[in-house]
Amino acid sequence: MKKIRDLIAPLIFILISGLYLSGCQAIAPATSTDATASEESSADAGPRYSPDRVDVRGTITQREYNQGQMLILVEGVTDPRYSRFSRAVVLVTPVTQIVGLDGRTISLSELQNGQQVAILFRGRFRESVSGFSAQAVARKIWLEPLGGY
Repeated sequence: MKKIRDLIAPLIFILISGLYLSGCQAIAPATSTDATASEESSADAGPRYSPDRVDVRGTITQREYNQGQMLILVEGVTDPRYSRFSRAVVLVTPVTQIVGLDGRTISLSELQNGQQVAILFRGRFRESVSGFSAQAVARKIWLEPLGGY
Protein backbone atom coordinates (compact mmCIF):
# COMPACT_ATOMS: atom_id res chain seq x y z
CA MET A 1 0.00 0.00 0.00
CA LYS A 2 2.85 2.35 0.86
CA LYS A 3 4.51 1.67 -2.54
CA ILE A 4 1.34 2.65 -4.37
CA ARG A 5 1.03 5.85 -2.32
CA ASP A 6 4.69 6.67 -3.06
CA LEU A 7 4.04 6.27 -6.80
CA ILE A 8 0.77 8.19 -6.88
CA ALA A 9 2.05 11.32 -5.09
CA PRO A 10 4.62 12.28 -7.80
CA LEU A 11 2.12 11.39 -10.52
CA ILE A 12 -0.50 13.71 -9.04
CA PHE A 13 2.12 16.47 -8.68
CA ILE A 14 3.12 16.12 -12.35
CA LEU A 15 -0.52 16.11 -13.46
CA ILE A 16 -1.38 19.25 -11.48
CA SER A 17 1.78 21.00 -12.70
CA GLY A 18 0.93 20.13 -16.29
CA LEU A 19 -2.59 21.52 -15.95
CA TYR A 20 -1.26 24.69 -14.36
CA LEU A 21 1.33 25.26 -17.09
CA SER A 22 -1.10 24.54 -19.91
CA GLY A 23 -3.10 27.59 -18.82
CA CYS A 24 -0.21 29.89 -19.74
CA GLN A 25 -0.64 32.28 -22.64
CA ALA A 26 0.41 30.61 -25.90
CA ILE A 27 -0.43 33.53 -28.22
CA ALA A 28 1.60 36.71 -28.52
CA PRO A 29 -0.02 39.80 -26.99
CA ALA A 30 -1.94 42.20 -29.23
CA THR A 31 0.83 44.80 -28.90
CA SER A 32 3.25 42.56 -30.77
CA THR A 33 4.79 44.11 -33.90
CA ASP A 34 4.76 40.83 -35.83
CA ALA A 35 1.49 41.65 -37.62
CA THR A 36 1.50 41.07 -41.36
CA ALA A 37 0.32 43.57 -43.93
CA SER A 38 -2.90 41.63 -44.56
CA GLU A 39 -3.79 41.70 -40.86
CA GLU A 40 -3.17 45.44 -40.74
CA SER A 41 -5.29 46.10 -43.83
CA SER A 42 -8.16 44.01 -42.47
CA ALA A 43 -8.01 45.94 -39.20
CA ASP A 44 -8.31 49.20 -41.14
CA ALA A 45 -11.29 47.89 -43.15
CA GLY A 46 -13.44 47.33 -40.05
CA PRO A 47 -14.43 44.37 -37.89
CA ARG A 48 -14.78 40.95 -39.47
CA TYR A 49 -17.12 38.43 -37.84
CA SER A 50 -16.34 35.42 -40.05
CA PRO A 51 -13.84 32.70 -39.13
CA ASP A 52 -10.34 32.84 -40.66
CA ARG A 53 -10.94 29.82 -42.90
CA VAL A 54 -14.27 29.17 -44.63
CA ASP A 55 -15.44 27.10 -47.59
CA VAL A 56 -15.48 30.03 -50.02
CA ARG A 57 -14.57 33.70 -49.57
CA GLY A 58 -14.91 36.32 -52.27
CA THR A 59 -17.18 38.71 -54.16
CA ILE A 60 -20.73 38.00 -55.33
CA THR A 61 -20.50 38.23 -59.12
CA GLN A 62 -24.02 37.06 -60.02
CA ARG A 63 -27.24 36.37 -58.18
CA GLU A 64 -30.61 35.00 -59.18
CA TYR A 65 -33.66 35.04 -56.90
CA ASN A 66 -36.36 32.39 -57.44
CA GLN A 67 -39.21 31.33 -55.13
CA GLY A 68 -37.66 32.35 -51.83
CA GLN A 69 -34.18 31.06 -52.66
CA MET A 70 -31.19 32.74 -54.22
CA LEU A 71 -28.42 31.28 -56.33
CA ILE A 72 -25.17 33.26 -56.08
CA LEU A 73 -21.84 32.95 -57.85
CA VAL A 74 -18.86 33.81 -55.66
CA GLU A 75 -15.34 34.41 -56.98
CA GLY A 76 -12.44 35.42 -54.84
CA VAL A 77 -9.65 34.34 -52.56
CA THR A 78 -7.29 31.68 -53.91
CA ASP A 79 -5.18 31.46 -50.75
CA PRO A 80 -5.91 28.08 -49.07
CA ARG A 81 -5.28 29.62 -45.63
CA TYR A 82 -8.51 31.60 -45.94
CA SER A 83 -10.77 29.57 -48.25
CA ARG A 84 -11.19 25.98 -49.44
CA PHE A 85 -12.40 27.07 -52.89
CA SER A 86 -11.66 30.11 -55.02
CA ARG A 87 -15.03 30.02 -56.83
CA ALA A 88 -18.43 28.50 -56.07
CA VAL A 89 -22.07 28.38 -57.06
CA VAL A 90 -24.00 28.62 -53.79
CA LEU A 91 -27.71 28.13 -53.08
CA VAL A 92 -28.94 30.44 -50.32
CA THR A 93 -32.16 29.15 -48.72
CA PRO A 94 -34.49 30.80 -46.17
CA VAL A 95 -32.80 28.80 -43.37
CA THR A 96 -29.33 30.14 -44.23
CA GLN A 97 -28.07 32.48 -41.51
CA ILE A 98 -26.74 35.72 -43.02
CA VAL A 99 -24.62 38.01 -40.81
CA GLY A 100 -24.23 41.67 -41.81
CA LEU A 101 -21.25 43.98 -41.39
CA ASP A 102 -22.46 44.98 -37.91
CA GLY A 103 -22.76 41.36 -36.72
CA ARG A 104 -26.56 41.27 -36.89
CA THR A 105 -28.66 38.89 -38.96
CA ILE A 106 -29.87 40.32 -42.27
CA SER A 107 -32.38 39.10 -44.86
CA LEU A 108 -31.74 37.25 -48.08
CA SER A 109 -32.86 40.24 -50.16
CA GLU A 110 -29.96 42.33 -48.83
CA LEU A 111 -27.36 40.28 -50.73
CA GLN A 112 -26.14 42.30 -53.72
CA ASN A 113 -23.62 41.93 -56.53
CA GLY A 114 -20.19 43.24 -55.58
CA GLN A 115 -20.47 42.46 -51.86
CA GLN A 116 -17.65 40.52 -50.25
CA VAL A 117 -18.81 37.40 -48.41
CA ALA A 118 -17.46 34.42 -46.49
CA ILE A 119 -19.56 31.24 -46.72
CA LEU A 120 -19.73 27.94 -44.85
CA PHE A 121 -21.43 25.10 -46.73
CA ARG A 122 -24.18 22.87 -45.38
CA GLY A 123 -23.30 19.19 -45.73
CA ARG A 124 -21.62 17.93 -48.86
CA PHE A 125 -20.62 19.86 -51.93
CA ARG A 126 -20.28 18.81 -55.56
CA GLU A 127 -17.55 19.56 -58.03
CA SER A 128 -19.01 21.92 -60.56
CA VAL A 129 -19.44 21.24 -64.26
CA SER A 130 -19.90 24.95 -65.03
CA GLY A 131 -16.23 25.78 -64.41
CA PHE A 132 -16.72 26.89 -60.82
CA SER A 133 -14.89 24.97 -58.13
CA ALA A 134 -17.90 23.85 -56.09
CA GLN A 135 -21.69 23.71 -55.95
CA ALA A 136 -23.21 23.77 -52.48
CA VAL A 137 -25.95 24.96 -50.15
CA ALA A 138 -24.97 27.73 -47.74
CA ARG A 139 -25.24 27.16 -43.99
CA LYS A 140 -23.94 30.57 -42.91
CA ILE A 141 -22.89 33.71 -44.80
CA TRP A 142 -20.95 36.65 -43.41
CA LEU A 143 -20.75 39.98 -45.21
CA GLU A 144 -17.21 41.32 -45.05
CA PRO A 145 -15.85 44.85 -45.38
CA LEU A 146 -14.55 45.72 -48.84
CA GLY A 147 -10.81 45.17 -49.04
CA GLY A 148 -10.86 42.89 -46.01
CA TYR A 149 -8.84 40.16 -47.75
